[in-house]
Amino acid sequence: MEQRTFQSEGQWNIVYYPVKPSGFSVLIIGDQNHFVEEENSYWLQHPGRLQILDRLKECGYMVFSSNFYKSGWGSQKAVELAKKIYFIMMKNEILNSKIHILAEGTGALTAVKLMDNMKEHIRSVVLINPCLSLKAHLKKEKENKFFYKTQLKEISRAYGMKEERCEQFIISSEETWPNKEIPLKIIQVVESMEKGQTDLYRRLEQQSERAETDITYLLPEKRYKIPLQIQQFFKKYESSL
Repeated sequence: MEQRTFQSEGQWNIVYYPVKPSGFSVLIIGDQNHFVEEENSYWLQHPGRLQILDRLKECGYMVFSSNFYKSGWGSQKAVELAKKIYFIMMKNEILNSKIHILAEGTGALTAVKLMDNMKEHIRSVVLINPCLSLKAHLKKEKENKFFYKTQLKEISRAYGMKEERCEQFIISSEETWPNKEIPLKIIQVVESMEKGQTDLYRRLEQQSERAETDITYLLPEKRYKIPLQIQQFFKKYESSL
């Protein structure tokens, strides 16, 4: 069996099985519009993501993911769904209780909150082209009014709020930063960098008493290095069970 799907909280979830399981697992939290369906997923369809997935499976990782309400945007219901799926996996599969997390784009917003909510269950985290600040993201999107309205509507739906209230809630809320105790790697493809991204990374690196924080910048033509970099980072934090 290569993969199976199941439903929870009205969302499709998927488990990708390795041929030779190592006992370690990876939770993938995708970017906006990354999907999981009953018999398919974005990561199975997209050649670059499939390359990452295949590398993880070849190295013995059981990989699992969810539709996450089409991104989740770091909402509480996305965080709660991730936690529920984690406990379903621990109950139904033979796995080490500490997982790795791999998140991309806006999926990083949920991943960062999980780093606080589930820190005792997380081994390490890799973020690809992450959206680390919803506040900064919205501010940037305001430059395109039509696209901004669409984004705000989607975020408001994820947070279960009316648009005006949701916008004010995000603007006035404090930023959530990755937990200092969990090893973190960020892979940033240079062409995908948003305005102000380097400032966010600088603030992150300057936090005192952080565990390893490795920020790697890649040119677009070097994307092929991503699967190996992810696998090597995860491997570093598996000596302690």
